[in-house]
Amino acid sequence: MRRPLVSFPTLLALLVPAALVAQQRSPQPRSTPDTSARRIEPMAVRGSRAPSVTGGATAVVIRPDSLPVPLQPAPALADVLRQTAFVLVRQNSRGETEISVRGSDSRQAAGLLDGLPLSVGWDSRMDPSILPTTGIEQITVVRGLATLLGGANTLGGVIRLDLNAPLPRRAGGMAPLSRSATLGTGIDQYGSRVLSAAVAQPFTLGGGTLRVRGGVSSRARDGFARSGGNPGNGLTGGAADPGDLRNTRLRTNTDQSQLDGFAALRWDNPSGAYVGFTATGYTAERGVAPEQHIASPRYWRYPAQSRALGLLTAGSGVRQTPLGYGTLSASAGRTTQDLEIETYANRDYARVTTRELGAETTDIARIEGTHSLPGNMQLRVAATDSRVRYDETMAAENPASVATRYEQRLTSVGTEIDVPVHERVLFSGGVVHDRASTPRSGGRESLGTLTQTGWRLGTTLRINDGIRLHASASERARFAALRELYSGALNRFDPNPTLRPETLLGFEGGVTLDGGAFAARGLQLQLVGFAHRLDDAVVRVTLPNRLFRRINRDEIRSHGAEALLSYSPAALRGATITGDVTLQRIRVQDRSITNASDRYAERNPEQRASLAFISPLMKGFRASAMTRHTGAQYCQHPDLGRQVKLDAQTVGDAAITRTFTLRGRGLLQRLTALVAMDNVSNATVYDQCGLPQPGRTLRFGLTLG
Repeated sequence: MRRPLVSFPTLLALLVPAALVAQQRSPQPRSTPDTSARRIEPMAVRGSRAPSVTGGATAVVIRPDSLPVPLQPAPALADVLRQTAFVLVRQNSRGETEISVRGSDSRQAAGLLDGLPLSVGWDSRMDPSILPTTGIEQITVVRGLATLLGGANTLGGVIRLDLNAPLPRRAGGMAPLSRSATLGTGIDQYGSRVLSAAVAQPFTLGGGTLRVRGGVSSRARDGFARSGGNPGNGLTGGAADPGDLRNTRLRTNTDQSQLDGFAALRWDNPSGAYVGFTATGYTAERGVAPEQHIASPRYWRYPAQSRALGLLTAGSGVRQTPLGYGTLSASAGRTTQDLEIETYANRDYARVTTRELGAETTDIARIEGTHSLPGNMQLRVAATDSRVRYDETMAAENPASVATRYEQRLTSVGTEIDVPVHERVLFSGGVVHDRASTPRSGGRESLGTLTQTGWRLGTTLRINDGIRLHASASERARFAALRELYSGALNRFDPNPTLRPETLLGFEGGVTLDGGAFAARGLQLQLVGFAHRLDDAVVRVTLPNRLFRRINRDEIRSHGAEALLSYSPAALRGATITGDVTLQRIRVQDRSITNASDRYAERNPEQRASLAFISPLMKGFRASAMTRHTGAQYCQHPDLGRQVKLDAQTVGDAAITRTFTLRGRGLLQRLTALVAMDNVSNATVYDQCGLPQPGRTLRFGLTLG
């Protein structure tokens, strides 16, 4: 069944690996525009800083190598996000991983790599299960609509990945850099393995500093571990997973092989000007676990899937103008993706019944500027343009098959202004104009050109060094993706090319306690309340012929509260307790049906929480444990034609690490050893109906750096 990985030309340039270099910012004169002025105070969460945005909740900033329960080297982004506060991660029936923030649909949460949208494409979302973190320096999760300048369709949170970040700076110029190298490997009890390598080398060039980084990682697994029993989640019509035909301890058709790499060059001048180039890519083969709760699940595999991205960036740094001080930056990139999907007759995966080929190209260009205004105000403007082209070929085993072509164009132009009303009060406001068109629609009805205008207002009040309040209101629209409009998903969906944009009206307010007396006690706490109304929401329904169809419901209403805690008092001698809680109520309201009752939002649990404890032990050992709770959720059961409930569930993980110093200077100074156990209790925990997470898994890892 498994085929050898086929490398692609981009990887030939990505065989020079890299280590992580922390990002710092240099202080700037008060009169210069500083994009970090939108941060009121930093807040450390799980060993990392979490900046605030004006009127918005504190963002959560994490590093892949500083998680509560350490992962294998260069883990998939999905595994990192499962340990990140407020982010819901779930696998769908296509084998993809979706993310949700504050009950948002996965297409409402944007993914950015060095500021370039990753979630623009045929499906308007990224798949973090195959998106590697090789070379990623930090990941920032922003809840809600914190800014209007992130491009079209950005309204339900942002996952920002920094790979080619600014070089470290200090007062008076660039901070010195040294070369570095990192090697890592890991295995688990079922034979899954990973090997990763990375290097970084700085050079002095033209009065500035050039940093060259690169990395490569290889991953392979025979499948995910089955959990205790796997009883088909108790829903009518399902059947227990008998396990992989070669190994009954593993879930059916969950194998994966992947090779990825990156290269990054960045030249920074002491004046702040910079030029950068980033290239990343991966190639993979993987299976798709069949759903357990329905009589006729899809039997899919991705025998080939690859993606490559190239990105050019440049910036002016702070420059004096006749009107004050300003900055200008620009970026342009291209993403290409090729995939092959095979459908099989049954769970033997021996006879292919249907094959689909997809070839996607996305071109994105972005320009952004800031400028000072009188009264210490700051103006920001940004324009983003993207063009998605997708060729879909069905029954590709037939040489006469002809590709069906689709194209979507998305543009967004926005502006925001920050106004210091008082030394402790900062106000921000902005507007954005978004536009979408479908020049090619595969012979189906085209939506033509659609336009929407959005807005945002926010304010932050700093009570003292340890307390700040924030509040905001915003409204923005999301245009349907090409796949939502036109794809039949290998005869699983009935396409609906008449989907209208959905519009989100959101409010939030909260308080953050950190700094001052709170910092002295090792306490940081944030409480946030939010309320959303999504008009013309896109949801799926089951038709009499058992096909799904996406339609616009009248609205989805949701409201809830979030809490974020970090506690590391001196009495705990270096130990840290962190936790987060999300409580929300989400209902779908369809006013087109007289006396219709409200429906639950599909695959959106209304309670989520996590608690982690990290503590140093004797002789340099470090122990950590984390428990994650997901409340009840609902799914649309195609066999029953109604919603069914999936009960609440809890899973726990634990790990022990030890770092050994091998030498006092030079490369490869330290060796870190890891022993971890995921799903300690071997609980059957479901991402959504019929799709359980892996069972108990024992992992081992070594990192030399």
